[in-house]
Amino acid sequence: WAVGLSGTILKWDGSTWTAQTSGSIEYLRGVWGSDASNIWAVGDFGTILKWNGTSWTAQTSGTSQSLNGLWGAGSSTIWAVGASGVIVKWNGSTWSSDGGPLQSLFGVWGSDASNLWVVGEAGAILNANYDSPIRTYTDPRMEMSCRLPGSPT
Repeated sequence: WAVGLSGTILKWDGSTWTAQTSGSIEYLRGVWGSDASNIWAVGDFGTILKWNGTSWTAQTSGTSQSLNGLWGAGSSTIWAVGASGVIVKWNGSTWSSDGGPLQSLFGVWGSDASNLWVVGEAGAILNANYDSPIRTYTDPRMEMSCRLPGSPT
């Protein structure tokens, strides 16, 4: 899968790229999937689209900030990150705000649902550990940290 300007989504079938109908005109900045029927794309103005194996549908992100990247531990545990430090999390049925720093975030990756790494502007490298009820985001390069209350839902 590849995404881009004006809601562009392309699907690779092993030999050819095929344009998909996204239903969006927004700049799409990231794409991630857990399997052939669970693919998500994120982009400007909080755009989140989900592929169900047949078509793309818009989802409510709860933010108007641009979303730049996403990663998931599975089809029911996904994080998307973006402008102004927005972090939203998919729990299998809804997207909700998951806190974050003030600087814009560009990418997210994890080793599993308990350990996330997020990168952002000004060289920010953040680690989120979801094993405890208090989530801690740290930036060792900038020697700063922020503790966010919440539960790992």
